[in-house]
Amino acid sequence: MALCALCASVVVECKNVSVVECENVSVVACEDASVVCMPRLTAVLVLAALIAAPLALRVTPPPAPAGARTLVVVTPHGEHIRHEFGRAFADWAREHRGVQVVFDWRTPGGTSDIKRFLIDRYQAHFALKHRELADVATAILDPRASQSEDPRERQAREVFLASEVGVGVDLFFGGGVFPYQEFADRGMLVDAGLIQAEPDWFTETVIPQSLSGETIYDPQGRFYGACLGVFGITASPPRLRQLGIADLPTQWSDLGEPAYLGQLTLTDPTKSGAAVAAFERILQQQMAEHPDDLDRGWREGLTLIKRLFGNARSITDSSSKPARDVVRGDCAASMALDFQAKFEAEIAREVGGEDRLVFATPLGGTGASADPIGLLRGAPNRDLAVDFIRFVLSPAGQRLWNYRLGTPGGPERYCLRRLPVRKDVLDAEWKQYAADPDEDPFAVGAAFTYRGEWTGRYYRLIGPLIKAIAMDCRDEVVAAWSAIVVAGGPEAVPEAYAAFSEIPFPYAEADAAQQAALAKSPGNLATLRAWTDGAIAAYARAERLAREGR
Repeated sequence: MALCALCASVVVECKNVSVVECENVSVVACEDASVVCMPRLTAVLVLAALIAAPLALRVTPPPAPAGARTLVVVTPHGEHIRHEFGRAFADWAREHRGVQVVFDWRTPGGTSDIKRFLIDRYQAHFALKHRELADVATAILDPRASQSEDPRERQAREVFLASEVGVGVDLFFGGGVFPYQEFADRGMLVDAGLIQAEPDWFTETVIPQSLSGETIYDPQGRFYGACLGVFGITASPPRLRQLGIADLPTQWSDLGEPAYLGQLTLTDPTKSGAAVAAFERILQQQMAEHPDDLDRGWREGLTLIKRLFGNARSITDSSSKPARDVVRGDCAASMALDFQAKFEAEIAREVGGEDRLVFATPLGGTGASADPIGLLRGAPNRDLAVDFIRFVLSPAGQRLWNYRLGTPGGPERYCLRRLPVRKDVLDAEWKQYAADPDEDPFAVGAAFTYRGEWTGRYYRLIGPLIKAIAMDCRDEVVAAWSAIVVAGGPEAVPEAYAAFSEIPFPYAEADAAQQAALAKSPGNLATLRAWTDGAIAAYARAERLAREGR
């Protein structure tokens, strides 16, 4: 038993977590921390974080050797990247800093899982550290709180941004630019100081600040592109031959063709930031084709996405699984990042000696995007964390992304098949040792211009919207699209296809739609449910009209 430090209520204690319900508040404490009173919503968030965190962090590191320093990194990266960069940086730190470094990799899941984990932890730690503001702890990560009508919310936000409140994690590594921009705006990421420390690196001739409209590093130093990736299409030549498909898919629209009915594996965009970015490129390409009628491009982009889900055989939470399905021949094609496709193709060649997977870059439909790294507020090992960022961005770290096994400075166990953010490493040495010596991500970027003003502000809307109109009614979208295909395709049944193409709102209403979809429940749930119900009705009408030959 214990007493609340603020109201003296009795707290019932479990092994690690204490909870009690008062008239208007819940009390939460962890282990030997002081007991704190806070609003029930905050308490629920904190309790969820405290209980879920041990389950979510699936990597349990071995005990660190005596005298070693531990670097704690939260990441969606797979074991191959963790192994190679962990090993290489440990060697660097031993040589240049005279310290032994071990890594504690935290892998709660994809980018969405990491976001929930970090938000919950920051709110919980702030509430325990600043008990006088615990009831407004949810405001600390809201940029709008600085202009809140509630002075205590403004105070909480100000105190947080001036603090070193941390969550016991040093770095966020991997996951795409948009989550980093969000975390930076929330105040979870802070300036690592490298732009000032290494000014010669951050120039147009070495690491440009942007590439074809896409951000490579934050000008305030809160995150830095660690490598570049290209979204594209991966396909199985043997599987395509079995299906009688003569041409390899080279455009996003190819994946929406009737020939691919039941032949795609797609990733849930509410689980994967990479999936959101890939679907956003479909929208960007369609809108670029109709720059004077963005509403038409928005509608045609969403319709193409619905066709893709109509062609899907399965939907996965992991952005890397579609490429694995392709290489196994479980599906004919998928959307994937270049390194995912190359990695799977390389393993397949080693095992089977044949090309079971090819990768295509949709011309005008994709560009080179940064996969960043950033320093978290309150990092317990700040100096070591900054050194790791510096190593990743150094020529040695940049070459590690793509050098072949056994090459000087190359990987020990895994060829990572990713591309650098530094232009100056694409030299004669690169040509000699790189696994992809002729690939230039900066040339790919030049062929595509990302217009953030079109869809960038709707990044958080894209996942829930697709889920509502294509995933929560998956049976209906497949039935409607299948009926259209059987009837001869969209041209043969234009009324049916018009019904299939209906969307919940036009592009001009996207701001209001996003506000409604992201509002606090139950309001957002009602909005999303209405979108799903509308889609189900439209698909039913499309299926009926297709069967009638209309």
